[in-house]
Order: sequence, then structure tokens, then C-alpha cells
Amino acid sequence: MLGKAALKDLVYPLLGLLLGALAWELTGLIWLALPVTAFGAALSFGRRHQQQARQRRESDRLAASLDDERERHAATRQFAQRLLDVVPMPIYVKDAQRRVIIVNRAQAEQWGLPPETIIGTPSFELVSEADSNRLSFQEDQSVLEGQQIYKEERLPVGYLGQTEERFRVIAKGRCEDTEVNPVIVCSRFDTTDWRLAERKVLQALQREQLLRQRNQEFLQRVLDVIPDPFYIKDAEGRVVLANEAYARDRGHSTASIIGVLATAIAINPELAVDSGAEDAAVLRGETVDKEQRYVMPHSGEVRYRLISKRPVNDMDGNPLIVVAHLDITRWKVAEAKLARLALQDELTGLPNRRHFLQEAERLISSATRHSIPLSLIIIDVDHFKQINDTHGHVIGDLVLRKVAERLLTRLRNEDLPCRWGGEEFAILLPLTDLAMANTVGERLRTAFANEPIEAEGHSLQITLSGGVTQKKDNESLLECLSRADKALYAAKNSGRNCFITA
Repeated sequence: MLGKAALKDLVYPLLGLLLGALAWELTGLIWLALPVTAFGAALSFGRRHQQQARQRRESDRLAASLDDERERHAATRQFAQRLLDVVPMPIYVKDAQRRVIIVNRAQAEQWGLPPETIIGTPSFELVSEADSNRLSFQEDQSVLEGQQIYKEERLPVGYLGQTEERFRVIAKGRCEDTEVNPVIVCSRFDTTDWRLAERKVLQALQREQLLRQRNQEFLQRVLDVIPDPFYIKDAEGRVVLANEAYARDRGHSTASIIGVLATAIAINPELAVDSGAEDAAVLRGETVDKEQRYVMPHSGEVRYRLISKRPVNDMDGNPLIVVAHLDITRWKVAEAKLARLALQDELTGLPNRRHFLQEAERLISSATRHSIPLSLIIIDVDHFKQINDTHGHVIGDLVLRKVAERLLTRLRNEDLPCRWGGEEFAILLPLTDLAMANTVGERLRTAFANEPIEAEGHSLQITLSGGVTQKKDNESLLECLSRADKALYAAKNSGRNCFITA
């Protein structure tokens, strides 16, 4: 038998060989498994990488879309701001807490502050007058409840530091913003020039009570809201935006005219003749301001308006044309009426003394140059004061109108009659010598002496007295008038109802 020491010497080397062989086999198996394991790991990693790449691309696409939407939103707001800035009237928008959220250039200039300072500021902090702020707050509440505000204000000297009296029309309305929150849209239109023009008209028309009454009614109408249509069209002339005033002016709804050629819905086709050339000029960067006279197609009414055209670009940089119309018919009518009053007697419709003297000088100059006779008659209605005292001034005015009408029926077209003043009339007779003038005077006298005047149920016997003269060589008009006037008074002193020659 082997001893323990010999056994150890035999077993331990064998155990070492077995363990070494086993380790070698295990090492081979491990190296064989490594490629398989690595391929599986790589395949799994590739799938995860592709998935992550797709997720990153989708995330980048969404981020780009978000950035594009933000850019277009910003461009839209910038376009809206540019659009508001070209509108000449002050406009601003405030939220329900009365904080200003939008303001155009005209309103910022009126407040004297930069837009960035105004945005976010409560409107009551921009105006120092407490009474004005209280009224504005009440109006804002009414607007938020759905009411429209449209009124005219007089701004006295000293208001917001101004050095002259001003007038303006204020409009307020309610709408909703992009988040369906209620906002208040406010616009202001300065009417000072027209109000001052109204005052001048009033001063010119105060001499006649009836005329003053008519013009007070007219001036009251002038105080009413003035329509201010405006619209925007593209470079091809198609309407891309229009307000209700413009659509109503053309008898269409706002929606129905979008995309339509502006020339196709013009009030009168003749008004569109110059539109193409004007639009081309505006698209080159120019501006158009003009006054236009037109006739309403159905009523035949003549109207006047101011047209303003300005260039602007939309949010994509495309050129657009902003057009604003302002109806000035009332002021043109007042202007024409004032011009007529400067030449015509309002009561009788005859030329007044000023117009008579101007025309008489021209006719006398022509008669002198061509050696043509020219005569003059001055007429007075006998006892006219008794008519006024007995029947009143209304009947008296009616009598004067009927005297003027009857005189015109007995005169030639080339004769120049006028209301000289009160109940006196003057008549210039071209191509007429003294004998012919006497015949004319007698014809006029008998025309009244033989036929009474009917006035409001009263049959009034009217007679005339007159002075007749022929203009002498080297005699002025005033000298000739003086001689005729002396002859008139001689006729009145001779018992009236007669004409006397000077």
C-alpha cells in the first residue's frame, strides 16, 4: 500500500492535469460564444439607434412646424399692425381690464408716447381728465355688454396741452380676440376742419332768419357720422379685405365682394377708368390723394368724395393697396351754396347788389367800347311799409318775390335786374336808349297797376315808382345810379305810380 505522502504525490499532479484540461475546454467555449453574443448585441443596438433616429427626426419636424407657425403668427400680427398704421385715423384696442393691447401710429402720436410704452398700460392712465375717464369707463362697460358707441366730442383749449379747440368723432365696438376674450376697439376721427368750415358758413348765413334756420338744420346733419369706407385689394385689383361701409356703399355683403375685382363693383363704371394707372403708381411706392365727383346710378344724386390710396405689403411680402373714401358731399354743397349767396339775393332769387355792380361795370365797358346806348331804371314798390304793417312780414316777403317774378316776365334775357335793397329794384338795359327805357318803365308800371298781386288769400293792389336814365359818355356807374335815384324820389314826390326821366 502507498503511504499518504506517495498518494499525494500521485493524486495532486493528476488533479492538476484534469483542471488544466477543463480550463482549456472552457476557454475555447467562451471564445466560441463571444462572436454570437457580440452579433446579438450589435443587432439590438442598431434597432434602438434607428428608433431613436426616427424619434429625433419626428421631433425636429414638429419643432420646425412649431417655429413656422410661430413665424407666421408673428408675420400676421406684423401685417395687422402695418395695416392699422396706414389708416389715418387713431385706432387702439384694449382688453376688458382697459389695458391697451394694440395701438396704431396715429393714436400713439396723438398720445405722444412710443407704442411699446403704451402697450399694457390702462387707457385711463393715458388721459389725466377724471371726468373723461369716468365717462370712458361707463362707455367701456356698455360696449362690453354689446352696445356700439358713436359720438362727437368737443375738446376745449388746454385739453391734453393743446393750444386750440378741436373736435373729433369717437367710435367704440366689441369683438373677441384669438382666445375668445372680449376686447374693445376704439377709433377716433378729427372733424375740426369741417366744424370750423361750418362756423364760417353759419356766419355767412346769419343775415336771413329763415335761411339761418335751414342752415342750422343742415349743419346739424353735418354733425352726423360721416361714412368712411375703406378696402384692400391685391396687385391684380381683387378685393382681399373690405369694411361694412364699403360693402354697403356698393349694395353687397362683405363676404360676397372678397376676391372680386374692385372695378367690377364700382358705383359707376366711369369711376374705374383711372383706377388701373393709379394702382400701378401705388404699387411703385407712390400715394394717391384726389377729390372725385360722381353720380349715384339709381337716384341720380351728385356726390363728392376724397379718395386716398396707400401701398402696404401682406405677411408674405405681397404688395397690396389700401383705399379709403371720405364723403364730402355736404361740404361741397355748403361751398356751392355759399358761393351762390355771394351773387344772389336769397329772398327773390334775383342777382344781389354786389353781382349787379360787377356785371354792370362789364356791360358799361362793352357799351362804351362799341358806342352802344345803355339805360338804367330804379324802381320802388309804393307804400310797401303799409303792406308789412298791415299783413305782416311773411306776406311782405311773398309780395317781393312776386314782384321779382313779374318783372322778369316783362324783361329781355339780356336785361340785368337786381334787388337793390329793401323794396327797391334796379334794372340795367343794354342796347337801350332813353326813349326805349321810358317805354320799358311804363310797361312795367302798367303791369302792376292793372293787375293786383295775390298773396295767401289777399289781393293786393301794387303800384311802382321809378327813375329812368341813360348813361352819359364819361359818366361812371355810380353817377348814373345817383341820377336815376334822384328821378325815383322825384316820382315818389309826384304822387307815386309813375316813372320820371333824369
